[in-house]
Amino acid sequence: MIINDTIDGFKVTRFAPAPDCGSELIEMSHEKTGARLVWLKNDGENKLFSIAFRTPPSDDTGIFHILEHSVLGGSKKYPVKEPFLELMKGTMNTFLNAMTYPDKTVFPVSSRNDTDFMNLTRVYLDAVFDPAIYYNPNIFYQEGWHIEMRSESDTPVYKGVVFNEMKGAMSSVYSRMESEIMNVLYPDSCYRFESGGLPEAITDLTYEQFIEGHRTYYHPSNSYIYLDGPVDIDAVLELMDSEYLCRFDRREVKSEIPVQKPISSAVRKSYYEISADEDEAAHTYYVIGKILGSWEEREKITATAVLGEALTGSNDAPLKRAVLDTGLCLDVSLDVSDGIFQPFGCLSINNTDEESCGKLKETVRSTVSGLCRDGIDRKLLAAAIDRLEFRFRAGGEPRGLTRNISALNAWLYGGDPLCYLELGSVFESLRQKADAGYFEKLLGEWLLEDNGTAELYLLPSRTYGEEQKKAEEKRIASVVDSLACEERSVIAEQNRLLDEWQHSVDTPEQLASIPHLALSEVGDQPLAFETDTETAGGVTILRHPASDKGITALNLYFSLADCSEDELSAAAAASELYGELPTKKSSAAELQRRITGTLGEISCTVSVFSRNGTTDKCCPYFTLSTRFLDKNTAAALELISEILTETCFDDTDSVRELLMQSDENFKQSIIANGHTYSMERVRAALSAESAVSELVSGYEGYKRLHEAVKAPEKLIDTIKSLSRRMICTSRLYASVTSTGPASIEPLLSALPTGEKPACEDMSFKLDIPEKQGILIPSGVSYSAMAFPDNSADKAVLNVLFRALSLEYLWNEVRVKGGAYGTGAFIAPTGELSFFSYRDPSPAATLGIYRKAADFINDYCSGAPDITQYIISSIAKDEPLMSDGNKSRKADGLWFRGITYAERAAEKKRMLSVDPEQLREAAGKLRSFGNICVMGNEAAMNGLDLNVETLA
Repeated sequence: MIINDTIDGFKVTRFAPAPDCGSELIEMSHEKTGARLVWLKNDGENKLFSIAFRTPPSDDTGIFHILEHSVLGGSKKYPVKEPFLELMKGTMNTFLNAMTYPDKTVFPVSSRNDTDFMNLTRVYLDAVFDPAIYYNPNIFYQEGWHIEMRSESDTPVYKGVVFNEMKGAMSSVYSRMESEIMNVLYPDSCYRFESGGLPEAITDLTYEQFIEGHRTYYHPSNSYIYLDGPVDIDAVLELMDSEYLCRFDRREVKSEIPVQKPISSAVRKSYYEISADEDEAAHTYYVIGKILGSWEEREKITATAVLGEALTGSNDAPLKRAVLDTGLCLDVSLDVSDGIFQPFGCLSINNTDEESCGKLKETVRSTVSGLCRDGIDRKLLAAAIDRLEFRFRAGGEPRGLTRNISALNAWLYGGDPLCYLELGSVFESLRQKADAGYFEKLLGEWLLEDNGTAELYLLPSRTYGEEQKKAEEKRIASVVDSLACEERSVIAEQNRLLDEWQHSVDTPEQLASIPHLALSEVGDQPLAFETDTETAGGVTILRHPASDKGITALNLYFSLADCSEDELSAAAAASELYGELPTKKSSAAELQRRITGTLGEISCTVSVFSRNGTTDKCCPYFTLSTRFLDKNTAAALELISEILTETCFDDTDSVRELLMQSDENFKQSIIANGHTYSMERVRAALSAESAVSELVSGYEGYKRLHEAVKAPEKLIDTIKSLSRRMICTSRLYASVTSTGPASIEPLLSALPTGEKPACEDMSFKLDIPEKQGILIPSGVSYSAMAFPDNSADKAVLNVLFRALSLEYLWNEVRVKGGAYGTGAFIAPTGELSFFSYRDPSPAATLGIYRKAADFINDYCSGAPDITQYIISSIAKDEPLMSDGNKSRKADGLWFRGITYAERAAEKKRMLSVDPEQLREAAGKLRSFGNICVMGNEAAMNGLDLNVETLA
């Protein structure tokens, strides 16, 4: 392959090294259609195919979001109802999804397996170029929206997967902030519209407009095809050209994005929902936004991200400290939103009052003026540059997808795909410019020049949710009332046809069209997580090999086995304080500078493990996890030692400030991820491990923290005494992931010896209502149900729960019920639960959960071929993982006492699971455990729940 070669219709136009990615870039163009292609050739284990289209929205209907969902709902060569679902069932994919961005739609798939990779690529190409949407409008009605009204007597309601997804998304205060500020900043650009769709506008989209959107934008001339990894390039190019691209001619697709000129200073006030009994005081969000420049100014955009890290990356960063010291707000951040034609930046001030915003703005301006005049601490800037460069070089998995999106950040606008893939020189240039006043000038332009600035006041409202609900009811009533009798009959018929289609079953011939792997193509050995053990200074050290050269990952586990309930809560609170408070040697600001410059990442949490098969006992550990460059090992170990042994908890105001921020972040996480917290809640009655997890990181943990921050003195005293007891080598297990024999002896020798815990594990229970309802300010709801009997073989349960997720719950809860997500989940402890996500009808969903055993009984009576569920179960257990995630997975297996031989035996049993085993295991699901629903009042109706409100 050389420049100007033509291979299956693709002309090779460029070769370029990509050393930061460990790859070579090969760029091509399809001569007949103009389709663009980039291949990042490397020797990684994973292969990724992606096709993206530039899709700038022209309204808030979410047309491209609905298209993203819908094209995966059947196609010409693969005429099944849900090709996406069938691929989830029967492939070893390592990534399978699609994403809608503010100006593009991306369809990526990946796999380690060559056959699987080609199968996935075929189905995705057919989906985007020959979707069934042209002859099956039910896909639009299901994924987008429809009026549910089956007879004249029915109360009409709006239903649709994307409709409900966006009701949930717009219940998040952070999603609202981004959507609102972009609407003000980009009045003449596609970015003023919510690409995901606003619920009140989604229902304006017609089927005809939907089809025209696909016809216009899903064309090869508007496509960006990306390949990553050791792909068979000849096979992929031949497939794309001979089966798809050759049928199209080059054409002009008007998808260019106009330049947004700076706006005149603008102010907007909007509202968001809070609970009916929540205080409106200190709940305003104040945002100052500004377009920062063009995608072409990559050094400038990177530099603004450095400023955000340096000035607001911790509570004691200079700008954040000045704003917090006013006592008028809870948190502040300086963030950059890139990946669009004109990136923008926001100063966000959280949990304040509208009348305080003027004073806060004055504080920002005076502080920024001082920084511009006197200069930003050079060490602080250097540390921030180091932190951003570490994140760039030590990315997570799937890295092929990360590289794909980074390439599109310039490529989509006619730029070099390598622009944001190769940033090494940018970081070096910024280091040189730190002494030349570059950052001060940039900061002044951003926050001192009013031209182009938008201000957003997002104000709390106890009635906003009810007002939105009534407005929706009024809209749909107005629509229905305006219809003639025959038009209402059309809606009823539309519902009948939709019901009929949703209840229909794909024929064997249709299902046979979807390419699946055979069991013989799936290895019988599980992923290996290599762990060697050694002892140093009386500490057991787990060692794992690293794939990221030059980076060490370190996990420290301090046993909390003999702690009381209050001490466990204190340990969870302490995890938010270590690394944020000053030490005996360093001020908080100096400590943060050292952390930022020395440690690529650091976090603390409470981890909980029980021995495999044990439910009545567990062992919690206070856990510190960090990653750093090998060259920084000595400084990193010294710094970690200082954080663990010399942190000062005496400043009550600083501790309260940090804990109140954690409290608010915890609350917003619950509102956005109610399914996760509901599942933790219902599992808490099933084992000691889950009970402790609920106490330290679940809804119960939030309640304890929320109460404690009101008067934190008692909690602080507990943290002080606990920290002296728990941080010692007698309680420590360490885990090191590195490419060489990295020694942690300096750290071990710096820690006190202390005393061993009084016991190796603990028994623990929580008193939690069996039927729990938690009122949250949200337009949609979440539900979970636990199943206490998990005595069936884990290998069989894995396959059973995959079948339930993809065969039963998907169809009943998502397809028919309109929830955005649902699934059957097996916790590491083996505990069983079902969940729904952004669900409009949780009461109906709970009824569906209770019929799972009946479904499996009927399903298995026909002796079905369950190969696809076996393969899917194995794929789910073998995801791509970064070194950090691999080390935590390996540590967990070691703490649980699960050996490679046991995992291999379980995988072999999975490969031979039969329908009769599924039927027998499903019988355990006739025993129901706790339930939890998180949502609004309407979600609780008729459920006889013990209801409380998210405080």
